[in-house]
This record gives sequence, C-alpha cells and structure tokens, in this order.
Amino acid sequence: MMRPALSPLRARTLAGVGALGAAVLLSSCQSLSEQTTDLKYDAGDGVSATVGALQLSNVLLVTTGKGKPGEMHGMVTNNGSTAAQLQVTPAGSTPATISVPPLTAVRLDGQASGDAAAGGSGVKVPSVSADPGRMVQVTFSTGRSGSSAVQVPVLLDQYPYGTATLTHEPDGTASQPGDVGEEAGSGSEH
Repeated sequence: MMRPALSPLRARTLAGVGALGAAVLLSSCQSLSEQTTDLKYDAGDGVSATVGALQLSNVLLVTTGKGKPGEMHGMVTNNGSTAAQLQVTPAGSTPATISVPPLTAVRLDGQASGDAAAGGSGVKVPSVSADPGRMVQVTFSTGRSGSSAVQVPVLLDQYPYGTATLTHEPDGTASQPGDVGEEAGSGSEH
C-alpha cells in the first residue's frame, strides 16, 4: 500500500513549526547564559582594586628576579574632590606613600601621567619576595577609606614594562628591505 505524500500546506506548516521550535530553543540558551560584555575583567597585565575614591588599574610589579629590586607599575585615579594619600605596602617591604590630587590620575612608577601629574619617586621595592610569573600581596590603604590587600602579578623587567628596551640585533643572515623582491625573483630563476 502506498503512503500519500504530504500536501504542500502541511509541509509548510511542519517547516514553520520546526523553525519556531528552533528559535525558542536557541533563545532559551541565550537567556540562561550571562552576557560576557557585562563581566568586569582586567584588560591589561596587571590587576585592579578600589580604596575609597581611589581606583587602581593595571597594577603590577616589575623585577629581574626574586630577591632583586623591583618597581610598581599601574595607575591610581582619584575620583574624589579632595587630595588623598595612598600608602602602598608590598609583602616584606616598607610602605611608600603617594599623593593623588583630586580628579587626577597618578602613575605608580612616578612618571608623568596623561594629565601631567607626576607621582614623585614612584614605588620602589628593595627586594621582591616572588619570582617573575608569580603573585605577591600588596596592601593599598588610605587613612579615611581603609585598605585593600591585592594579589599583584610579578613581571620580568622587559618590554613593555621596566627598564629593558626592545631591540633586534642583526643575525648576519637577514636581508635588507630592498633585497626582499630580489631574493624572491632570484629564487624563481633557478
């Protein structure tokens, strides 16, 4: 016995029901998943923290090795209307104090920031207690706003942080910029 074929109307109805079911299924997955654009994360190599009106961003410690001197990097932004004194205490070190004027950003390494405010001598660490690639606890505090202990990454003194500069030494076999086309052409003539 032969089975009757689906009518075009019935086939379209079944296709529509299938498409509607797929849309409902896919939209339910989206409603159960958190929006990743709403998640806060540290976009740089360092970490962030907040102490009262002070916002710390991209905070890290640069050194050549464990037990060697180091330097704090990062930015402190004072979103308050009064100046603040930020005390920075890396584990095993003496505290350093940085003045942060109101509505201003100051770099932890002491260099001038985008709004031309210098942070003084910056935060120097006489002896870093962790190897590069590890974390070290740093406590940030102000007199009025309390303190925040943060695990800060230790990075090797190399580009783009620290005193090391990016250099490319010639290895003797590199071609000059004008040689590129000639080498490609000479290879096809052989």
